[in-house]
Amino acid sequence: MQPVWRDRPVVAFMVAQTVIWASIFYSFPALVLRWQAEFGWTTTTIMGAFSLAIAMQGLAAPAFGRLIDRGSAPLSFPLGALAGAACLIAMTQVTGPVGFYGVWATMGMAMGLTLYDPCFSLVTRARGPRARHAITAITLAAGFASTLAYPLTAIVSDLAGWRAALWTLAGLVLFVNLPLARFAAVKLEQEVADQAAMTPDAPVTDGPAPNQLPGFWWLAMGFALAALGTGIVMSHLFPMMAALGVTGSMAVLAGSMIGPSQVAGRVLLMLSGTRFSAMTMSVTALLAVALAALFLGAAAWWAVLVFAFAIAQGLGYGLTSILRPVVTRDVLGQAQFGRIAGAVARPSLLAFAVAPGVAAILADTMGYGAVIAVCAAAPLAGALCLLRLRHLG
Repeated sequence: MQPVWRDRPVVAFMVAQTVIWASIFYSFPALVLRWQAEFGWTTTTIMGAFSLAIAMQGLAAPAFGRLIDRGSAPLSFPLGALAGAACLIAMTQVTGPVGFYGVWATMGMAMGLTLYDPCFSLVTRARGPRARHAITAITLAAGFASTLAYPLTAIVSDLAGWRAALWTLAGLVLFVNLPLARFAAVKLEQEVADQAAMTPDAPVTDGPAPNQLPGFWWLAMGFALAALGTGIVMSHLFPMMAALGVTGSMAVLAGSMIGPSQVAGRVLLMLSGTRFSAMTMSVTALLAVALAALFLGAAAWWAVLVFAFAIAQGLGYGLTSILRPVVTRDVLGQAQFGRIAGAVARPSLLAFAVAPGVAAILADTMGYGAVIAVCAAAPLAGALCLLRLRHLG
């Protein structure tokens, strides 16, 4: 296996994914307070648009996965980049909620064409059992997307306004992400063609529907439950810590530790090689996220435990984002992987989309103690779903 830095398509995707995540995903949390200040909309109104984007991404995931299966990645990745850049530019002209929701609904489609799911599907299509190493390297780099997005948007917004920040991000998408993603897609598709030339021709069929494959629902629900807990944590992190009596400075410090902890988890996975199965690592990651919620709840009595929460949350989530496509391939096979991976991803994306609303309802009716309990119970139930796969024939 060649070193990552000599693997040109993987290096290209490492940079491309960092840029596209920073530009079309993290631009929302990076600028949401500025939008709220300018437009005067409620938090619910603004966050609803982001939930809509994630929901659109989830609904489209299987269809976009078929594009990867059919060898269309060299076209679909540039198309997604163009759509994402267009949405960023259109956002500079928004004046009301209808336009705001329209931009982010379309952005959800761009996410579905450009973010991790299609990228990992393409890498798995080309590399098969060797995909885990490449996927780990890509997510290791893209883990710094928020590190790029937050200071960049803050600096440009302070100097020239948030609209200038969106123009800057659109430029990064067009002039960095688009050419690199297309280069990577072309090279990986060439690997697929080279492999096909060395094997006998086989009929290409869609096969059974993904949800009819043995183990599909245990797999999909396992990761969806984990996504529900993660979505709640990401959207309600600071309100939860405030409700527990954690000081603002301590909360900010703990929140800032989650990103580096994700990267640390991915480094550990890369260093572990193949010593542990993807399933074992996935179950461990979900248990770490459940433990993180328990640490968070205990911070009501000992505030310093928010740091243990941040480390466990980051480690667990950092591993889960890598391992879902690897486990999907191990359990459901590689044939028509894009379609299957998209079908597995759909419940996770929809769970992530509804998580902020679910948490808000629980917080209003039962308090943040109930929200934290869900954050612990959901990934624990997800781990049990994945363990159930070991008992299938």
